[in-house]
Amino acid sequence: MCRTWNMKVPKKLEGEGLLDYATRLSEVYASHFDLRARKPKGQFFTPRQIAAYMASLSNIRDDAIRLLDPGAGTGVLSAAFCERLLENDRTTDLTIDAYESDSDLLPFLRETLRSCKMSLKRKGHRVRCNVRGDDFILVNQGRLWKTDLFRSDEADTSYDAVVCNPPYYKLNKNSPEAIAMQELVCGQPNIYSLFMALSASMLRPGGEMIFITPRSFCSGLYYQRFLEWFLKKIRISHIHVFESRKEIFDKDGVLQENIIIKAERPDGADRTRTLSVSWSKNRLFQHVKTLKAKAADAVCRKNGRVFVRIPTSRLDTDILHVVDSWPNTLESLGLGISTGPVVAFRARQYLQPSMNASRESVPLLWMNNIRGMRIVWPLPETGKPIAIRVCDRTRPLLLQVKNYVLLKRFSSKEQKRRLYAAVSTKSDFPYRLVGIENHLNYIHRPNGNLSIDEAFGVAGLLNTALIDRYFRSLNGNTQVNANDIRSVPFPDLRDVERIGRNIRRLQESRSSLSPDEIVSDVLEIDGDISRRLNKAEMLR
Repeated sequence: MCRTWNMKVPKKLEGEGLLDYATRLSEVYASHFDLRARKPKGQFFTPRQIAAYMASLSNIRDDAIRLLDPGAGTGVLSAAFCERLLENDRTTDLTIDAYESDSDLLPFLRETLRSCKMSLKRKGHRVRCNVRGDDFILVNQGRLWKTDLFRSDEADTSYDAVVCNPPYYKLNKNSPEAIAMQELVCGQPNIYSLFMALSASMLRPGGEMIFITPRSFCSGLYYQRFLEWFLKKIRISHIHVFESRKEIFDKDGVLQENIIIKAERPDGADRTRTLSVSWSKNRLFQHVKTLKAKAADAVCRKNGRVFVRIPTSRLDTDILHVVDSWPNTLESLGLGISTGPVVAFRARQYLQPSMNASRESVPLLWMNNIRGMRIVWPLPETGKPIAIRVCDRTRPLLLQVKNYVLLKRFSSKEQKRRLYAAVSTKSDFPYRLVGIENHLNYIHRPNGNLSIDEAFGVAGLLNTALIDRYFRSLNGNTQVNANDIRSVPFPDLRDVERIGRNIRRLQESRSSLSPDEIVSDVLEIDGDISRRLNKAEMLR
């Protein structure tokens, strides 16, 4: 493998734009250090189109700008910002502080910023570029709280703008970065959230930050401390989402939902009550659509947790209002949700392709066993084991056969639905125990029994387009976390039972009515919302 200090950094070509040049340098670097070397460092370089879009979100209105690029890489985002300045008629006094802890990248970053400085100076701008080869978090950790212990001349510097594509990787709780910012750390966070927090603390009043990050911080349980602190410090003014998860960092094989977020540090009393949500199919930003949403619809506090929800249509916001009006959660209904205890690779030696005639084995249920709103077992054609042997090692993994609602834990964003729920009844299995594989969540009544009507009512609600749209605004992951379902509102138990009874009757009569129609009728949901929802589903 070639090392950068033995390789001459390519020079900027005549007529080549700053952003094109920085992007070319990142491609050159990536060709010498492949994904296996970059992934542990969380290095995923910003595509050119995304960098240009992020720069377009910046409000360049001051004659003197201090710009922070805390995860600079080859300087792609700084170059995009500088290209924005070149489009302006007025001259600017610009200072760029760019941090990059990977020494292999520093020659590329310095060359990008040198080209930025030369191009801007030719247009009359005054430019200073400071390249810092330090760990951004460890060097600036004192800025989070600004205690006297960490005060210095440098610590008093605040920034007008921050642009960042931070590194993405999970932190060990004993890592130096996690210890440095332990007040915001819960469980096993991703380092990108610490970059967001520290950058927010380094903004001046009225300053702005533009980040591209995974969406997980919006609702993830590990991000609650961070999110509470973050939303007290800044105000989100714009969120951009992508319909596709596959085409953002596709060259690096990244498959996750990313968002672009713009946030501002309020200057005095914050009277803004709205934010913009935009979306596009992919990073080409063709046919971008924008929605003006109420801040209260996006930032939601429920059951002691805070979420950032992302509605992308008026229909979505109307659905949020309907579902938010429901007074209960699973917990207040006396129900619980847990994850299937059988982890297949750990219990491999106990899994069986068929039932043992001596009753030493019991059914094992997988995601594939969900067929509509019922469980179909066995399904030997899937090639998966259909049973698990009962022994001292497996008994702690097995559940009593009762009425359950089973919910798939994983789905694709590109699938029509995110939520798939089915009812498993006690009468389905003439056994005492059952195994539920780890890719399923199960809803149950702890220390009691979930009635048939309750089970069909809960499953029917979760299978509606109404709840699916609500959940998509809340959750951007392909994983359906039990904690997120705990936060979904539910109507009164009597209404849940009525929904369940109606669904059962209609299944017996083989009616063509959908769960949405039943729920709309029982809960008297506004007919206009139901019509628009039905139309939207037909177009998907």
